[in-house]
Amino acid sequence: MYQRDYILNEARKLAQLLAKLMGLKAEGAHEEYLQQFDKALQNEYNVELDELLQLSEQDFKEKMLQQTYSPEKLNALSKLLYVFAEPFENDPKTKLTLKKILILFDMMADIHHTETFENIEKRKFIYRFLIQHERP
Repeated sequence: MYQRDYILNEARKLAQLLAKLMGLKAEGAHEEYLQQFDKALQNEYNVELDELLQLSEQDFKEKMLQQTYSPEKLNALSKLLYVFAEPFENDPKTKLTLKKILILFDMMADIHHTETFENIEKRKFIYRFLIQHERP
């Protein structure tokens, strides 16, 4: 019972955070959005946004593996990064962020044997975007 309550509480916190971030982003409050995003990463993952964005794909994967996050925590991070990447632009930062999301999806599937229909659709969309923008 306690585990279920904890997971529901974490899901509520994530939903509230995502709603707040999307609202700030939609309002064009870019600085406040970045501050709130960075604060969420610090509180939940003990990492700063700039540090996370600067990690190579391999370093990012190693960092996530070292932390042994639950599938729920990985999924929450994938959602945060997806919101951060939207709207997808053809630039290196977006592409690297999207590749990190794919790493999180792979970790959830391979290590935790967890996939959601939402993440499968996001994965397809990310692949299409990356393929479309990898062409010279």
